[in-house]
Amino acid sequence: MATPLPMPKLGLTMEQGTILKWRKPEGAPVEKGEIILEIQTDKVEYEVEAPDSGVLLKTLAGVGEVVPCGQNLAVIGKKGEDISALAGPSAGSGRAPAPAPAAASPAQAVAPAAPRDGRVFASPAARRVARELGVDYRTLRGSGPGGRIVQADVKAAAQGGARTAGVARAPMPPAPPASASGPAAVAARQPMSGMRKVIAQRMAASWSGVPRVTLQAEVDLTNLLAVREASRKAWEQDLGVKVSINDLILFYTARAVRRCPAVNVRMVGEEIHRMQDVNLGVAVAVEGGLMVPVLRGADQKSIDAIARESRSLAEGARAGSLPLSALEGGTFTVSNLGAYGIDHFSAIINAPEGCILSVGAARERAVVREGHVVPRTTAYLGINADHRIVDGAPAAEFLATL
Repeated sequence: MATPLPMPKLGLTMEQGTILKWRKPEGAPVEKGEIILEIQTDKVEYEVEAPDSGVLLKTLAGVGEVVPCGQNLAVIGKKGEDISALAGPSAGSGRAPAPAPAAASPAQAVAPAAPRDGRVFASPAARRVARELGVDYRTLRGSGPGGRIVQADVKAAAQGGARTAGVARAPMPPAPPASASGPAAVAARQPMSGMRKVIAQRMAASWSGVPRVTLQAEVDLTNLLAVREASRKAWEQDLGVKVSINDLILFYTARAVRRCPAVNVRMVGEEIHRMQDVNLGVAVAVEGGLMVPVLRGADQKSIDAIARESRSLAEGARAGSLPLSALEGGTFTVSNLGAYGIDHFSAIINAPEGCILSVGAARERAVVREGHVVPRTTAYLGINADHRIVDGAPAAEFLATL
């Protein structure tokens, strides 16, 4: 009996996936557990395994297509088997099924991808594999949607395949002269990636659907910096970890959330869910978007554990190697733009969470202490709260506690 291969649902928030590459063409034999397809979710790149052994009788979606979770992507069975019940219009989206992409010719494979707007587009997983294998991905011809470089391109180059890493990049064409009149010229166009689409949808929903209360306070970090400097050598020698200011902020934020449970809430339907655990989401900028990996049980973790785990999560997010489980379950998010020189900002709430903390740059400022102007290192911390479930006073209490 033929076996369908549906678009997997890899997390509670996943609704659809994008086909990146078919590893097997129609008619090819496959083994159960063999990787036959690469997909892109809203957050990660994922390799899909064959659910059964047999022949890949039909592919029902082509590269670049966005397919809802649960809809069939392919059918595996015995050669000549009747698969009309699984491969017909009722099993798909009603559109004619798209064929699997043909293999690239040697000429196509060797030619480097033309940079768009001076950039080379590669998936996070491809970049990670490139670093591991010592391949310069910028010289490769991508086989993904729109010429995007995927893992298979990097691995082929590392194995001495057609997509070699020694190809020189094509020179950038000269910039065209600016038009003297008329509308502004568009330098490049590209479709929104799956991650960017989801970010756009969720940010718009949060902005339009969540009434916010915003509170900010200038916080003196001088003593915190002194404690960090005094403990730095001991942390590095005894614990083997470097502790950043952001690690300390995460450490104390988690404990402040535990002491102020009114900010550790979610709105689900017409119910307010007060969360049992303090799971800190840590906003991480990645190429083409933003990820929020989660420090679970952060209020129970030591400073060295938070430093190690937050660094590991950030590196995994940038490399595209995090599982979806690492991106789910957050109850309170922290966004730190201090490294970019931003003093204070208003962050958008990561719904359905109730609050998000914004952290600005630490700067030496003139501060009045006991009637004297003295230099102190301060930063602006802010909280944006969903005013439907968190009032201004509890949000202010949290900020004061922190």
